[in-house]
Amino acid sequence: MSGSPFFFIFRIIFPILLFLIQWFLYKRVVRFVKSFPAPPFWAIKSVSYLFIFFDLSFLILFLPPHTYLDGFSKWFIYCVVFPIYVWQGATFFIFLVLLIIRILQLPFDAVFRVGKSIPPIKERMIVMRSTPHFVKFDNSRRAFLKTGAVALSAYSFIGATKGLIDRNDYDIIERTVRIQNLPDEFKGFTIGLMSDIHSSVFMTKPEMDDYVAALNNLKTDIIFVPGDFVNSQTEEVYPFVEAFSALRAPFGVYGCLGNHDYYADVDVVAKEVDGCGIKLLRNDAVKVQKGNSFINVVGVDDIPINGKPNPYLERALSSVQNPNPKILLCHKPYYLETIAGLNIDLTLAGHTHGGQIVFAKIGNMTVCPAALFSKYVWGLYKFGNAQMYVTRGIGTVGVPFRINCPPEITKITLQ
Repeated sequence: MSGSPFFFIFRIIFPILLFLIQWFLYKRVVRFVKSFPAPPFWAIKSVSYLFIFFDLSFLILFLPPHTYLDGFSKWFIYCVVFPIYVWQGATFFIFLVLLIIRILQLPFDAVFRVGKSIPPIKERMIVMRSTPHFVKFDNSRRAFLKTGAVALSAYSFIGATKGLIDRNDYDIIERTVRIQNLPDEFKGFTIGLMSDIHSSVFMTKPEMDDYVAALNNLKTDIIFVPGDFVNSQTEEVYPFVEAFSALRAPFGVYGCLGNHDYYADVDVVAKEVDGCGIKLLRNDAVKVQKGNSFINVVGVDDIPINGKPNPYLERALSSVQNPNPKILLCHKPYYLETIAGLNIDLTLAGHTHGGQIVFAKIGNMTVCPAALFSKYVWGLYKFGNAQMYVTRGIGTVGVPFRINCPPEITKITLQ
């Protein structure tokens, strides 16, 4: 079980938020059904049964451990478990749209309430609402809203289903990163990057085998895996190490721990990962030698959300007393400004999943829930002389699908 207080808080707060969202939507759907002339009794009852089934089922799935699902067939997972997650994803999107619409309506509602408090304006409003033109307009508006509600629901469920189907349809991203004072021997040196695996019933060993094979096929000089090897259960590390023990690179495979690795028994996870051929850097550093030159690879443990990165970084950098380029593995991408003052040339991070559920991409801005917590969501960022690449990772968390945000395997070439 997890030793993280945040993990336990998450297990309490999330179901409460889920209940409030689902209760809000349930009331809206019941009101929608009742708006039709003489709706049958079974229609309203069906709404109740649907919400009860999907919400109770999700809460059962949400509670650890998930290992009990391993005994079920793939048919059961795809036909029963996945639709439960599709329901949650789709209804959350519907709630979000309704919430935004409601927020946009607030100024107009305020003006309307002020108008009703002024007797002359109130009388004019009563007269206006009784005219045939207004009645016709109001009927058209209601019909439009009903059609829009049906269209929004259909779009949400289709989108969530597509995100589930496409969750392993990965991209291979190739980037060139320029580093000052890079030794000649390392010009053209290639890095393979893969993060946020989240080994679980939603990222099985056969799926991980495919990702490992794809990363190996890039034939990079070195491979980095910056954390979240498991989802939350200690047992999830065993299929991970079976699959990722096949990773190969001439200059080695290195990793660091992520927050979800701490949700499990982190010591067991670290021991198993380190034993499968991924050299974990736990507030430590190594020199990667090529010819007569070398670069420094530094790795830090996952930094708690309310923690400070300095103790982790200072300990990791204490053994790096040389002017050669430094590459940092840091699971969370929050600390670019701090890193910029420590002469670290390139930081490689994950954690955000690139947003996982992305509503829009406007220039360099990613519109997604993850952007509420980090201004570094996906891609290459610069702050002074420091650079950081944030990968979208390959796994999922919360709900087992991705929307407008495919998994990513990354190949970085140093120049």
